[in-house]
Amino acid sequence: MNKDTNPEWELSFCGLNCTACDIYHASHGNDELHKGLVKFFKENVDSSITSVSCEKCRGNADDCWTSECHFRTCATEQGLTYCFECTNFVCDKLVEFGEQAPNHAKTIENMKKMKEMGVEIWIASQTEVKFCPQ
Repeated sequence: MNKDTNPEWELSFCGLNCTACDIYHASHGNDELHKGLVKFFKENVDSSITSVSCEKCRGNADDCWTSECHFRTCATEQGLTYCFECTNFVCDKLVEFGEQAPNHAKTIENMKKMKEMGVEIWIASQTEVKFCPQ
């Protein structure tokens, strides 16, 4: 989804909405959120983390949450906009992603609907703008 079409929706390759992402907002002026996320990642992911930053998934790879994103690399190499456009959708990597957190599993279900309905129609069906819409 191009942000010029609907600035509240900028979907990543994996179906998350970058414009509603806490990491994006934390690195763009929300200091309280930034402190909370750094604390969370320090305690739960990597004790050496001192900052979080992201310029959204479709920007420069070095400015994304992680330059090691499999979905970004895979989709870009294949010339795809979304994972659901792949002939191997839903791949093992997406299944693993879905098992990491309930919101990740939801993005897979959302992408199935996007594939069926089309992205614009799917977005129009959403009742609110969220990072991982219901």
